[in-house]
Amino acid sequence: MEDYIYSPNELLEMALKIEEDGVTFYSYLARNSEDRRRKEVFSYLASQEEQHFKDFKGISTGLLDDVEPEFWDEASKYIRSLVHEKIFPNAEEMIERSKNMTLDQILNLAIGIEKETAIFYEELFDLVKSERSKEILSKIIRQEIGHVRKLSALKE
Repeated sequence: MEDYIYSPNELLEMALKIEEDGVTFYSYLARNSEDRRRKEVFSYLASQEEQHFKDFKGISTGLLDDVEPEFWDEASKYIRSLVHEKIFPNAEEMIERSKNMTLDQILNLAIGIEKETAIFYEELFDLVKSERSKEILSKIIRQEIGHVRKLSALKE
């Protein structure tokens, strides 16, 4: 495995891409859901991911200047595993995969991605120094965990 350490800019781009793909995937599921409750949940999740995208855009400058260098190596190991194991499929892959899945399988896919996203953002949280960046990341992490609860409730 390549011993590569991601720059703060690359981490931010990954976060933006994760959120952008989340908007696309959840919007697709909302449009293609016949059940009103599911449609509402998927629409809500799409709007949350869109807000996360905006939040990351808003802290981008501060985040880039704000990383603790001593955490870089440890965080980079985890992030390398995400990239090499393709834990975060892109929106097109998620949509294509979902076409051949049952609702439970779609929900399990989304739950897994939401959990990994929360962990990814916890890694970013440990890297940043400013309270503003920590507050925004903390809010997003809580919301990602809330997404897991909402998706899990659809399984019941």
